[in-house]
Amino acid sequence: MSESRVIPPLRIAVLGDFEGIHTRRWLEVFVERGHEVHAISYYWPRVHLPGVHVHSLKPPPGDAGAEGFWTERPDSSPPSTRKSAFSQLKSRVKGLVPPNIQRHLNAMRYRRAGLKRVLDEIQPDIFHAHYAVEHGFYGSKAGFHPYVVSAWGSDLLVESHSLLGRSIAKRALHAADLVTGNDPSLVKRAIELGVPQERTAVVHLGIDRVFLEAGEQSVNLQAPTSEERIVISTRAHEPIYNLDVLLRAFAIARAKAPTAKLIVAGTVLQHGKLQQIAQELNLGEAVQFVGHQSAARLAELLAAAHVYVSVPSSDSLALSNLEAMAAGAFPIVSGLLSVEGWIAHGTTGLRVEPGSVAELANAFVTAVSDDSLREAAVAPNRAKVEAEGLRETNMLLMERHYYRLAGHPMAAQGEAI
Repeated sequence: MSESRVIPPLRIAVLGDFEGIHTRRWLEVFVERGHEVHAISYYWPRVHLPGVHVHSLKPPPGDAGAEGFWTERPDSSPPSTRKSAFSQLKSRVKGLVPPNIQRHLNAMRYRRAGLKRVLDEIQPDIFHAHYAVEHGFYGSKAGFHPYVVSAWGSDLLVESHSLLGRSIAKRALHAADLVTGNDPSLVKRAIELGVPQERTAVVHLGIDRVFLEAGEQSVNLQAPTSEERIVISTRAHEPIYNLDVLLRAFAIARAKAPTAKLIVAGTVLQHGKLQQIAQELNLGEAVQFVGHQSAARLAELLAAAHVYVSVPSSDSLALSNLEAMAAGAFPIVSGLLSVEGWIAHGTTGLRVEPGSVAELANAFVTAVSDDSLREAAVAPNRAKVEAEGLRETNMLLMERHYYRLAGHPMAAQGEAI
């Protein structure tokens, strides 16, 4: 990513979940590009946002330190470190409220806490909310323009299909001057919900170049030195990603591929449950749970893996898939619309029916047994990611959309003016 300042720099306000890695990476790009970036959050984020002006609608716990800026609301004071009985009761009640009802309540909370007032104070050139049915919906209540809403996957592919979820999604999307989706399936769904095509755009966040660099040493490009074949999963340990299906399929596959080993990386929300399943399947040392990894270490693990697997029930274009492709791991993925044009079944990867243990087991056996198949997929997968999947180029496209919406048509034509 170029570190030269963009002229003219923009003042960008972002509403989202800043503890999510994708939103933080989005912020990092535009800080690097020299823009003035503001993050608006209901509660003070528990992570540092270097170079970002943070605005907490509720009182922050104190100075964010030297790594970033912070802006305290006029009426703020440090919150108690102990939960009151009333707060504990509120948390229990919240768990009983259906998600879409909770989103309406949250929208009122954001409005009452002063979201519009904060935007009036910042006076951004662009207001951008991430995840349509939550922050996109909350941001729509402020009535600020130009307004951008980004859809990320389940917000439109899953949540927008219920009656109330569809109403929330339409309210968020129709308030936006631009709706972006991480892949064409999200843009298609936005258009189905009534957004004019000219107000939509496919914008991939993209991945760090470190994965391409690691892929130069992909194990699939090396002469085999042992019979061992490494399979890796890097998806979050959440039900939608079907890691239980992965474990059961892997156990079946090992009957025909006994030298296969499985590495399970990713956040550990279901860690105990997955470990229990692995024990019940007698996988023993054939499976290793390694938890969350830094980008650099994850790139090394992917380059050392022969096969990568990701079989969610629903998903947009997953950055995890692009990371694996860039690092040279052979992908086995769910046959979803989001992988169309990225992974061709039988050549650059294998696509399986989500939830099918038998189909996934067969794909495991095929992938770990065929060295030539895996080797042949490395070059086209890496070339595809380098051409279309890098953050450093994809975010330039987003920047041009920002400039156009902010009324800088000359800057919208290129990297800078």
